[in-house]
This record gives sequence, structure tokens and C-alpha cells, in this order.
Amino acid sequence: MEATSGDGTFMKPESMGTLCVLGLALIASPAAAGTVEIHVSAGASLAGSHDPTPVAFVDLAGTRRQGRHATWQPTLTIGVIRGRDGTGDLDRNVALAGVGVRLVDWWRNAFATVEVAGATQTTAAISSHGQFITGLGWQGDHHVIASRHISNADLGGGKNLGETMLLVGARF
Repeated sequence: MEATSGDGTFMKPESMGTLCVLGLALIASPAAAGTVEIHVSAGASLAGSHDPTPVAFVDLAGTRRQGRHATWQPTLTIGVIRGRDGTGDLDRNVALAGVGVRLVDWWRNAFATVEVAGATQTTAAISSHGQFITGLGWQGDHHVIASRHISNADLGGGKNLGETMLLVGARF
């Protein structure tokens, strides 16, 4: 089974809508009513040796579910990475939508996330429309801090620099 489509892209931009619908279905299930966590965060992202660029994200996390060995939440992420002016292959804004899981309650208020995502544009850092989002963070009652990496894991071609960011935000 190939990870790429016929034109060499890992995921089509129109798949972002499907990802969002899937994420909302997981988060808005009847069991999750009234228990959605919202994180609104912003920060800076690095790609290789290039200058940092602003990023902003909204993350929705559904009801905590107890698995056999871990507590997890379904997640939906929507965000934007600002293009870097005058840097050629990094000069385009990129919007992303992702869906996945957040592992919680494993050490104090720390969490880890793993998601698949679709990107609207490609750059030297976000080099295909299909991406993976991984992250580690900590959340308090009303704030959150997280590190996040977005990459296609070299499945979609291109330079695959990835974007690595530090985010600070509010939790609702």
C-alpha cells in the first residue's frame, strides 16, 4: 500500500475537511457533551537554520477516556504557520487541520499528542499536504505551554525540514 497518491502528494488538501469532520465527530459524541477542552495558543516556529516565524493554533480535546494502560482524549487541531518573507520556499502561509489523540494524566499535568494533519500549502518545511503532528506539553487550570513538531516523516517527498515550535496559550 502506497502512502502517496498518484501525483506524489501524501494527502490532498481537500482531505482536510474529512479530517475536521472526523475530529468533530469524535469530540462532539454524545458522551463528550459539555466536556470539550479548548486550547488557544501562539508562539514561534523554527525550520532548519531559518529565522523563527509566528504560529497560532486552536486545539479541541474531547472527553478523557480510560484505556487499558493510559488515559487519552480525541483531539482536533487547526492552525496557521506564517510564511517567512524573502526565504523562497518558506514564504507561504500554511494552514493545517489535524486529528489524533492526546495522552493525559501520566505525569502531573503533562500531555503528549500524536495527530495526522492536512496542509493547504507546501513549503521546504511542510513539504507535502499530509503531515504528522507530535508534541509534549503541560497544562494548568487556565494556561498551557507546549512544544510541537510538524513533519511528513519523509513520506511525501520534498526537503522535509519540518516545523518545530514553542507555544504558550490559554485553556478553556
